[in-house]
Amino acid sequence: MLLKELELLTVEYDELGKAVVLTFLDKDKGQVRDVKLNKRAYKDGKFVDDPEKSKQVDEWCQTYFSTDFEHLTDCIGVKKDIYCYPKFNSLWEVEQVSKFTKDDKGEIFSTEIEKIIVDDFFIKIRYKWNGNTYESKQTFGKYIPEMGTYLNNPNKELQEREKFAEKYGVPVEESAQLIGKTIMVEVKQAFQAYYGEIKKPPKNW
Repeated sequence: MLLKELELLTVEYDELGKAVVLTFLDKDKGQVRDVKLNKRAYKDGKFVDDPEKSKQVDEWCQTYFSTDFEHLTDCIGVKKDIYCYPKFNSLWEVEQVSKFTKDDKGEIFSTEIEKIIVDDFFIKIRYKWNGNTYESKQTFGKYIPEMGTYLNNPNKELQEREKFAEKYGVPVEESAQLIGKTIMVEVKQAFQAYYGEIKKPPKNW
């Protein structure tokens, strides 16, 4: 849900001055909407300093308020469009990925590839079903709890890239040409998790 032109009512920093809550007023509904910006990252059950996250927040402040993080109080009274989600609010649109549930197990449906995301740890294929966005992914990153982060496994990455090319007929580097292609997805279970398995497309796909 997008709420247009909400006025920034208050700006509240935490004790360390590294996180802030921006409260916007929705006069029509008699409600407030909080937008949170945090320069710290959440790892192993606590917030820790993160230079990359801090830099990103500074860039957001310049983009949306034309000021730096420390002077957001100067922006009280400005009006912004706010994207509202069930558990948070944002200054920009956030694509939320849904998860399959036990009730979905065994469902087989046809849909189209909407987006393919390739990073250091995953190849993610996103598509819609019943109005929600889901994704099927190939993993070549390993989460290391002691470090609170993923690390790349180059051998696994090579294997997954080869699997992708064999299954879809193009290398990962050319995956953009698959956008809009029709796929068949079956919802399956692995242990206590449910996932969408994309069936291998026909040769004349």
